[in-house]
Amino acid sequence: MSANLQVNIGGLVMKNPVTVGSGTFGYGQEYDRYFDVARLGAVTVKSLSLKPRAGNRPPRLVETPAGMLNAIGLQNVGIEAYLRDKLPFLREKGCTIIGNIYGHNADEYAELAAILEREGGADAIEANLSCPNVHDARTSKGCKLVAQSPELIQMYTKTVKSATKLPVFIKLSPNVMDIVEPALAAEEAGADAVSLINTLLGMGINPETRRPILSNIVGGLSGPAIRPVAVKMVWDTAKTVRIPVIGMGGICTPGDAIQFILAGASAVAVGCGSFRRPDTAIQVIEGITDYCERHGVADVRELVGGMRVD
Repeated sequence: MSANLQVNIGGLVMKNPVTVGSGTFGYGQEYDRYFDVARLGAVTVKSLSLKPRAGNRPPRLVETPAGMLNAIGLQNVGIEAYLRDKLPFLREKGCTIIGNIYGHNADEYAELAAILEREGGADAIEANLSCPNVHDARTSKGCKLVAQSPELIQMYTKTVKSATKLPVFIKLSPNVMDIVEPALAAEEAGADAVSLINTLLGMGINPETRRPILSNIVGGLSGPAIRPVAVKMVWDTAKTVRIPVIGMGGICTPGDAIQFILAGASAVAVGCGSFRRPDTAIQVIEGITDYCERHGVADVRELVGGMRVD
């Protein structure tokens, strides 16, 4: 008998605990040639802004020895084109949708959340407060991301929550001294879950040209290189907050995903692993099922936070 994989993330029911990292999966249609995207617990769409964004100029994506460095800059089609051109496919497929949103200020986040709820554009909202690759993400008080300020996290979370009845997830940044502080701030402000981690800040230099390898100079590092950092941050956070944690950062195999769940994640997201193997998320779902069967686990929720420390 197969294990029950259904999870409830702050009010969002997912048929299994596997979604995809925003920005790595387009709007779902791009991967449907490889597998039925409705098999995912949820499709987390590319960040949506009120207006279309062109993103940063190239080069903005570079492979590293254990992942990639990117400074895409939240290129996206904008909310109107998403609702008109992308959403019908996802709904016809029967996908559960997490709408990742980005705005220039809290009011724009709230407006996007309200639109997505009103138009049936998402089943939950993930507020991206932590992308390091957009210059307009910096606060007026200096080069600080919203996700680096507990006070701003609380203000943005409350504003978004007041605009929608959909579950609201706050995506946090690893570029902080202690991930627990911003996670607690999100929880206290009413977030229904937290997503972590976004990318780690990094950069590279071409020694021959003496120029940065990204036009943005700095970018976000993702992939297997950051997995140990992400697992540690999920563990730290899940021990402290009462709301669910969605773990992500370098998940490429079922074993990687199990690590996050044992550390305390109630769901996981596959990010740039999909670039190397498009059906990585499906392999992870099937691998979690196999793991549960081999270990006599009837419900995947039994594994959450199940790391043994003797």
